[in-house]
Amino acid sequence: MSRKLVIPAIVVVLGIICLFVTLTIYRKIIPGKNPLNIENSPGHIDKDWDKPGILAESTHFIGRSKGEKRWEFRAERTLSADDSDWIRLENIQDGIFYNENEAWAYFSADQAVVNIKTGNLDLDNVIFRSSSGDSLIARTLTWDKDYGKAVLEGNVCMRQSENSILTCDRAEYTPGDNILEFVGEIVFKII
Repeated sequence: MSRKLVIPAIVVVLGIICLFVTLTIYRKIIPGKNPLNIENSPGHIDKDWDKPGILAESTHFIGRSKGEKRWEFRAERTLSADDSDWIRLENIQDGIFYNENEAWAYFSADQAVVNIKTGNLDLDNVIFRSSSGDSLIARTLTWDKDYGKAVLEGNVCMRQSENSILTCDRAEYTPGDNILEFVGEIVFKII
């Protein structure tokens, strides 16, 4: 894989992350089911990380559009193996999305893996926080371009202010429609 593809892949990752942060600001909740079937997930490509490639440590990424800063984050390590379509970012921190030059949402994740050919994305232990204090936390977040939804799984927790918490095992987010579907047993607490 060419070194020129590392930055565009990072841009794809952050574009997809932007979609998920939006759901903490604008949400509609519709329960339902829609199974996800992802093939060739990064779990099957662990052997690729042992191949020669590019390793960058303490990286700081900034995304701009029309002269304005739109997002930024730091990653402890960025790995791209030769002859692999996958790029891995480790220990993503200090993530900020900007709206009209002001911070409006924050994010972090233990790891992100993106396929630069398909646009598929996997995040581990992801946390999104809005500037108003709302948050969305999940053990994993998977985006499959062909499926057209982000799937959050494992201890999904959406907290709105200090007064309400919604938890479930799985949720699906449809970008563009701003619909967040909770699947399975849902627990909603008003404190």
